[in-house]
Amino acid sequence: MFEKKYSIRLFIESDLGKDVGVVLDRPQSHYVATVMRKSEGDPVALFNGRDGEWLGDLQEVHKNHCLIHVKEMLRPQEAEPDIQLLFAPVKKIQTHLIVQKATELGVADIQPVQTARTNSERIRPEKLALQALEAAEQCERLNVPVVHGLVKLEQMLNALETDRTLVFCNERLTGNSAAEVLPGLVAQSSKWAILTGPEGGFTTEEVEMISARPNSHSISLGPRILRAETAVMASLSLLQAFCGDWK
Repeated sequence: MFEKKYSIRLFIESDLGKDVGVVLDRPQSHYVATVMRKSEGDPVALFNGRDGEWLGDLQEVHKNHCLIHVKEMLRPQEAEPDIQLLFAPVKKIQTHLIVQKATELGVADIQPVQTARTNSERIRPEKLALQALEAAEQCERLNVPVVHGLVKLEQMLNALETDRTLVFCNERLTGNSAAEVLPGLVAQSSKWAILTGPEGGFTTEEVEMISARPNSHSISLGPRILRAETAVMASLSLLQAFCGDWK
């Protein structure tokens, strides 16, 4: 059985390469030294979203300062599907769950969207970005999705690139299952956006506005009405299975 060479995996901003020295910031140093109780010589995996994943050894360990000597590459950087998640925020715990699971499911870009029935109009993107970073460290991704601040639905639709295929998850739609719609789109696009709604769904006017957007394709998520966070996970799983890196 394959045995990992490390028990800690961290995202850093600095460049990575053989024999490079990496100084961890204060929160990461506190985590390594105080929470995980690591010592000099212990292995740590590092990634930055550009240079792949590398293994290094701790050379200095202090709660405010840790130095790592980078030794060998574990994995080269690989391209991931270009998937943007557009979702209406809900309550705090569920919104954080959405960001965490979207990161695990390979989303590259996370855009909270304010709709007529959005329950939460105030979010803290820096907290959501931290949630995405921690999820990327844990699920062994080689990059971290970008997390944006809240924008209105109409503004988001106007800003979306015309060559990006928009998959609209319409909870009131009958027919148009993912199995019917998504396979036919694979040859047309490599850039995706998936839009899920708030608790209570989209208004009639919003459905018309979304459907009128060029390169917009509506799908059903089955015969049951799903919670907002469940709809995100279900739709991303379907998109990855038919059009992403699960194929």
